[in-house]
Amino acid sequence: MKVYNYICDTHKSIDTTIIPLSPCRGKCLDCGEKKVHGYSNPDHISNPFGYLYLIPMKCISCSENKKICMWCK
Repeated sequence: MKVYNYICDTHKSIDTTIIPLSPCRGKCLDCGEKKVHGYSNPDHISNPFGYLYLIPMKCISCSENKKICMWCK
């Protein structure tokens, strides 16, 4: 798994506990494209409607190109 350099200190704890799981279902707030992966949720509770994914605010390419945290708004 690739390590992403542009994650702020506030979200460093999220980075170590999550794993990319879902296909690109989220929409990036910067480029507007639907190419943001869903990540595992360590605080997940049983849900009859399916798994609840954590989806970052920005896609990986926007985060790397602009050198900003993918989890920050």
